[in-house]
Amino acid sequence: MTDVTVLNLGKTPTRTVLKLSWPAIVEQFLISMASIIDTAMVGSLGPNATAAVAINTSTIWLLEGFSTALSAGFMYVISHALGEQNTYNAKRAVRQSITSALILGITITILVELISPYLCIWLGGEEEIYQSARSYLSIIGFGMVFKSLTIVLSSVLRAAGNTKTPLRINIAANLINILGNFLLIYSTRQIVLGKMSFTVWGAGFAVSGAAMSTAFSQFVSGMLLLIALYRVNTPIKLKIKGDYRLSKKLISKVISISIPVAMERITLCCGQIVLTRIISSVGTIALAVHQLVNQCESIMYLPAYGFAASGTTLIGQSIGAKDMKKADKFAKILFIVNIIFIACLCLPIFIFARQIMSFFTPSAETIALGNIALKITAATEVLFSLTVVMGGICRGSGDVKFPLLLSLGGMWIIRLLPAYIFANILGFGVIGIETAIGIDVSIRGIICILRLKSGKWKPKHC
Repeated sequence: MTDVTVLNLGKTPTRTVLKLSWPAIVEQFLISMASIIDTAMVGSLGPNATAAVAINTSTIWLLEGFSTALSAGFMYVISHALGEQNTYNAKRAVRQSITSALILGITITILVELISPYLCIWLGGEEEIYQSARSYLSIIGFGMVFKSLTIVLSSVLRAAGNTKTPLRINIAANLINILGNFLLIYSTRQIVLGKMSFTVWGAGFAVSGAAMSTAFSQFVSGMLLLIALYRVNTPIKLKIKGDYRLSKKLISKVISISIPVAMERITLCCGQIVLTRIISSVGTIALAVHQLVNQCESIMYLPAYGFAASGTTLIGQSIGAKDMKKADKFAKILFIVNIIFIACLCLPIFIFARQIMSFFTPSAETIALGNIALKITAATEVLFSLTVVMGGICRGSGDVKFPLLLSLGGMWIIRLLPAYIFANILGFGVIGIETAIGIDVSIRGIICILRLKSGKWKPKHC
């Protein structure tokens, strides 16, 4: 029987981890760079434009988290089926993942359109950002169906060991997003290159233009990933004909993984929404600083999400193949390699924090506060990244309650109360909030190290 797993992709387990992870890491990097360029383009319009995007960000993450949770469930089922060499069950799960992603995406779109007129008010946004914030969220909502497809189908392909196709498709989508920003955010203007000067058309839609570009790029990525399932040669390559109806037995298995993952994301994102409310009470500058630091942070932890995706695939296929020694080895390698990668990224960002912040905004106050906040984030990012990698390992092994409990305790006990006290009672503002976040992620990272060493993440029957 032909081996359909990726457990022996490299000559050694370390090479297997790196071969499987590098496309996902590059993909995350490109997504983050596109997001950073997007933020810089919006940021050039001023702090109010940045804040209009920032006040929606936590809610968008929350809603996208449901698609992430769904993808985790299907990734678990598909990786285990392939570990057992059962391609029939794997393909059956893939077809149902398409149906599930479409149903979920449509539901999220409807919900976004219902809440878009009110979210900025609920979160305490200042009057000057209301119209831009409302328009941004409403437009983003129309791309949610395709965002759901993008998240779920990317994970489905990764579960089969194909990390290069999502990379290529996301490169195309990101380029479209950047070009769309260039044309839709700004008005028609003169561009000067050396001695040459020429007119470039622009729609001048400002924040709304950024949302339009993002929504269209999501449409492109979702459709291309759907096509890839039928065209790219993988163990889960589909034919158009087939049964796409949801099976109670299979969906129950998916849900058993997805619900704790969804609860984890809800815990984190609701906490982020409360945190956004705390930050917005400090002022628009604080909200802009937090948004810019988040964008920079996305570069620092991006390898962790690549390793986490590989962890789910490798651990899931190892357990499916009933090879716990290999699963244990992969888990330890993922932690070690992740620490090296993240540390190498964080050091230069810590050193050049001020220069990095000045890239995003001309506001001297935003740069000064962002410099301190970004240094705090860079100093604690290695420990935060371990929680991301551990989450991928746990999703592969089915140990999905641990990340939930960790997120619940970290966000609602360690982060939010100190953030409120530091920002509003002690008067430290946004710096106090970033300090509270740093304390939270550091404690969680240490707990993840202890969890890995204990071996309690492994299935009980193994």
